[in-house]
Amino acid sequence: MSTVTIVVVAVWNTLLLCALVAGVVRWKRVLQWIIGLDHEVRSRWDLGNDDVWGAFLADHPELSRDNLMPKS
Repeated sequence: MSTVTIVVVAVWNTLLLCALVAGVVRWKRVLQWIIGLDHEVRSRWDLGNDDVWGAFLADHPELSRDNLMPKS
């Protein structure tokens, strides 16, 4: 293997190791960030407005789970 290949692989492995260490050290925070337990509102849909969602589904009945059978 050439020297360039060895250096690139070494840098790549170092980056992966750093990401693994950061994930292990801060696993609780990473888990909260992934599953959203930090209760941070990121968009309008996270507000839990069932009325808005119900109104949207009323306008688009094809998206409702109540009507799973295709129309004949």
